[in-house]
Amino acid sequence: MKGLILNQYYSVEKSIWGYAILGFILSMVLVFFENPAFQRVAAFFPVAFMASVALEVLQQEAKSGWSKYVLTLPVKRERVVQTHYLFFGMITFLGLLITCITYLLAQLLFGIELSISYVYSLMNILGITFTMGFISYPLTYILGTEKAGVVAMTGFGAGIGLFFLSALIFELLPVKAFQGMNLDLLFSLSFMTINFILFIISYIVSIQVYKRKEF
Repeated sequence: MKGLILNQYYSVEKSIWGYAILGFILSMVLVFFENPAFQRVAAFFPVAFMASVALEVLQQEAKSGWSKYVLTLPVKRERVVQTHYLFFGMITFLGLLITCITYLLAQLLFGIELSISYVYSLMNILGITFTMGFISYPLTYILGTEKAGVVAMTGFGAGIGLFFLSALIFELLPVKAFQGMNLDLLFSLSFMTINFILFIISYIVSIQVYKRKEF
């Protein structure tokens, strides 16, 4: 498993550090505006960039032919899928870490107080990221890694679309049922949790698809 993860890391190494630096800079610049709307976007970039890099692995494996070569190695197919999901989680965590570092630097070095909307935005982008994952991996295994680029863009569009659709549905719910509760927190936490559960379910589906896949 370690070898498979390292192979994924080296296939997108430049993208990881390039997007990590870009995400950090954009996040810090937006935080300086001390505007809640900008701070929401600031939390968005690092996590979104890292998640897109994790999906880029599938494209690189298709281009290099690794996606077919790996099947000749003495590893179980479910282990290949497992490492893809694990790498996605690790890289997403790196994006989350960059966002937290930005938050701490803004407070400790510059005395900028970030609003609670920064935290809500972080949960929302994690929910969108899980959507990207639970759509992109099984769909890529079904359609083939050659379609990984198109599938990744579809996953991102679906994540954004599902977020706005969920927000619209939440707005239509009877408010009285949530009296006394923090509605922003309730929505962000629910959106993130539901999509995380769907991400776990997609892992099980992906294993079954990949086991039956003919290359």
